[in-house]
Amino acid sequence: MKGYNILIIEDDLMIGELLQKILQREEYQVCWKTDGQEVLTIISQMDLVIMDVMLPGEDGYQLTKKIKNLGLNIPIIFLSARNDMDSKIQGLTIGEDYMTKPFDPRELLLRMQKMLQQQYGTFSQIKHLHIDADSRKVFHNNLHHEIAFTAIERKIFFYLFENKDRVLTKDHFFDYLWPLEDRNQNIVNVHIKKIRTKIKDTSGEILQNIYGEGYRLNTYIKK
Repeated sequence: MKGYNILIIEDDLMIGELLQKILQREEYQVCWKTDGQEVLTIISQMDLVIMDVMLPGEDGYQLTKKIKNLGLNIPIIFLSARNDMDSKIQGLTIGEDYMTKPFDPRELLLRMQKMLQQQYGTFSQIKHLHIDADSRKVFHNNLHHEIAFTAIERKIFFYLFENKDRVLTKDHFFDYLWPLEDRNQNIVNVHIKKIRTKIKDTSGEILQNIYGEGYRLNTYIKK
């Protein structure tokens, strides 16, 4: 589940620090706020929110309503010391899940994992790219910045992805995409260059040119 951007809104410093450490250990990208200030300016970059109900200023319910009013379909898990049924029903009506304090971090992680899979599917990550092979979509950094490929660029990218870490020659591309057309070798180069620009890989680390052979999509890139 690495790479998802998680926003924690929790004013209890002990709980907030614990959550941050646990989620970072699981390789989530974590942003922690102690109140609702500035949340609306960063919320579009987030994939899931862990929200305390009792916050200074606006409470978690009020803040969640503002987030939902932005039209963002971001799942929200409430954490609360309130364990009465009315509070649970209110939380589950406004947000997607509700857990009472104290809680077991293992349960929270499992709930998060299921919620992220339901919301976004199963993704692969290569450097800064999030790749959804099922829907054939590619995202920059988080799941709210989809890369706008043309139809042919998408076919080329996912042809490389389906054959990741394998060198594909230009003949492979022609056999797959243009089997009945004249083989203008430069057309592959042009499309690869456009794809590299869109995925911000101008150095060719991800989509590598293997001189004299073809192209390879690398899944392991040294830092």
